[in-house]
Amino acid sequence: MISKDILHKFFKGSATFSEEKEIKKWLEEREENNHFFLQERRMYDSILLNKATIQNKSNNFIKSSFWNRIIQVAAIILLFSAIGLVLNKHFEDRHNINQLHTLIVPPGQRINLILADNSSIWLNANTIFKYPTKFSDKQREVYLDGEAYFEVSANEKRPFIVSTSQGGVKVTGTKFNLSAYSKYNKFETSLFEGNVGVFLNNEEDKVININPTQKTVVQNGKLKVIEIDDYDEFLWRKGLIAFNDKKLKEILAVLEQYFDTNIQIETESLPNNTYTGKFRQSDGIDYALRVLQKSICFTYERDDEKQIIIIKNT
Repeated sequence: MISKDILHKFFKGSATFSEEKEIKKWLEEREENNHFFLQERRMYDSILLNKATIQNKSNNFIKSSFWNRIIQVAAIILLFSAIGLVLNKHFEDRHNINQLHTLIVPPGQRINLILADNSSIWLNANTIFKYPTKFSDKQREVYLDGEAYFEVSANEKRPFIVSTSQGGVKVTGTKFNLSAYSKYNKFETSLFEGNVGVFLNNEEDKVININPTQKTVVQNGKLKVIEIDDYDEFLWRKGLIAFNDKKLKEILAVLEQYFDTNIQIETESLPNNTYTGKFRQSDGIDYALRVLQKSICFTYERDDEKQIIIIKNT
């Protein structure tokens, strides 16, 4: 049985959404509940009417007529008719907000997406992105496991929040890149325009604000702000994997991430010489490895049964 206090709050227009939801569920359970609802509404209106009458008497001004009664009854009927419409509107909006679409980007691919607020998102390979059909009135929240480049539509009243397994990024309108692969325990935010606030999940009250040309990385469990030293790493939006003076171990880690391939190193030491160059994602990992072999001395073989690539010295 629902309490009268909640019903009176609803009649007054001060009930919370959860209380409105509780009332709607209660009304749908039994026909008797509808009768009780109407009875309680009439009693509530009577109390209000009596209070108004007493006040009017004290002012020597009493208004009570047949047409006033008709107007009150009509208003109550209209109110009851509107209850279903209002509550259904609440539930439809809440359903659209809570309903998340999930987009999965295959290895070696990338996808561009335009959200309901006209924000443009580029999603990198092996990325899982979740977003609602409709954003709430208070904020625009999405979920990322992977890498994405965001061009967020400006709206200071409705901040845009990207949640990940390690932390989040909060903005009102800006351009930034977020690499947050949970598989590789990665959480890096690079800013190009505007400003963003970055935080870790265990320290949401400690927001780090960064400026364009800066990025945040996680070191020893804490966020650290550093300068962006290599803009070529963001060429993935154009389908390119770029390396500037990178060692083989660093390159293999990136290829493993882009192509979702387990790369196993079966050598005590890898060559120390570095490589600078670009590959197209569409060319695949074998093409990249063959090109690297021309600059760095190593061999590799595939184990198709275990689905791994084994790196060896020559």
